[in-house]
Amino acid sequence: MDGLTPYIDIAGELDCAGLVWLPEIGDEVAARSNLHAVSILVDPQGMPVTELRQTFLWLPTIEQLVNQFEARQAIIFHAGLEMGSGAFVYKTVVQAQFGNVEATGESLRISMGAALRYLLQRVQPDRVH
Repeated sequence: MDGLTPYIDIAGELDCAGLVWLPEIGDEVAARSNLHAVSILVDPQGMPVTELRQTFLWLPTIEQLVNQFEARQAIIFHAGLEMGSGAFVYKTVVQAQFGNVEATGESLRISMGAALRYLLQRVQPDRVH
């Protein structure tokens, strides 16, 4: 399994949980027809936003994940490397209105994506871009 596969899985779960993607040039994406075909959105080829969303799965960067937490008024309390069960793991702790969200992963991007997924699944009053 390559290093990006677990994050592609998280990105798919974020998509299913309702994370709305507003496509921009420079976004990292995977073709939905072949999730291992990862690229950077350079030319939308005249596709409208809805078609881009249907064609590509958005793979948000750490900065984009941070923006998503901010949009939901969630505070990143901790994001970093920790020792757990005899191995190093990345851990993200987010303070939300309903309480804390904690997630771990083999990369910071995975742990932040998992925390955002949980936040989206827990609270969905309105879709926030």
